Amino acid sequence: MMNLIVSDTTTLIILERLDALSMLCSLFDQILIPQAVMDELLTGNSEINELMQLAGCYNVVSVKTSERLLELYQWLDRGEAEAIELALTRQLPVIIDERKGRKIARQKQLSVIGLAGLIVLAAKRQYKTPKAALELLDKAILSGFRLSSKLYQQIKTALSEIEKK
Repeated sequence: MMNLIVSDTTTLIILERLDALSMLCSLFDQILIPQAVMDELLTGNSEINELMQLAGCYNVVSVKTSERLLELYQWLDRGEAEAIELALTRQLPVIIDERKGRKIARQKQLSVIGLAGLIVLAAKRQYKTPKAALELLDKAILSGFRLSSKLYQQIKTALSEIEKK
């Protein structure tokens, strides 16, 4: 069975800044990127398209307009709205880091993961050592990723548990 996930913009921007777009390719067979997310990414960095093609697991998908999507547009930016719509249509989990987007995705019964969860997953699946995973998280925070100190401690604990195994 293919291991697919849909992604919103923020996490990809941070991974790109950290030169870690390929990390997602080690965790999933394919990351589906709604067209609106791709547009947002290209606004920030015109080379991201090439970087994603090099990583080899990113697939841009156009999302059909539906009543549900139009409703999501009222609450969220286009990228988040399309990511949630695509995840709902295909019954897939979704990568979202913004609080409001996560909340709405969960209300719609989607499985939601953010950057911090992906970093822990990378350590669990031995793509990164727990130490390297924590270093990546620290770099993300230095590059502007916001994380509560409580969540940071939970992740540190989770990573040290993985290290003990």
